[in-house]
Amino acid sequence: MESKKNKFAEAAKRGFTLVELLVVVAILGILGAIGMQGVTGHIETTRKTAAKTGVDTIKGAITNYMIDKKKSTPPNDLKVLIDSSGDDEPFLDGGEGALVDPWDTDYKLEVKGKKFVVISAGPDAQFGTEDDIRSDTIAKTKK
Repeated sequence: MESKKNKFAEAAKRGFTLVELLVVVAILGILGAIGMQGVTGHIETTRKTAAKTGVDTIKGAITNYMIDKKKSTPPNDLKVLIDSSGDDEPFLDGGEGALVDPWDTDYKLEVKGKKFVVISAGPDAQFGTEDDIRSDTIAKTKK
């Protein structure tokens, strides 16, 4: 009985073997990879929601600009929405950052006569692709 206690005491003093440590590191790596897949999906969903909100906010700011300035057409440049020159407050808070989507691409304004569309290029940062987030399609998808 005495010899078994000595063997356990010696093993406890030695600590973990290299194989045991490698197994633990591998398990942690696998769990981390699984966790990151879930987080990545949520981040992309959050960015798309933020872009939709940005598009809606800019569209509202343009409408307010047109009403306040008594204009029948939207501005040619979105930067007039953040201009606070004179005594007027800007129509869009947040400065230059309010004109940039979650993927660091500037929002785009398409004007066709009196109608306008605010567009985010979406995750691929390319305008004219199917992942664009547009003010004219957001209203159709809301329920």
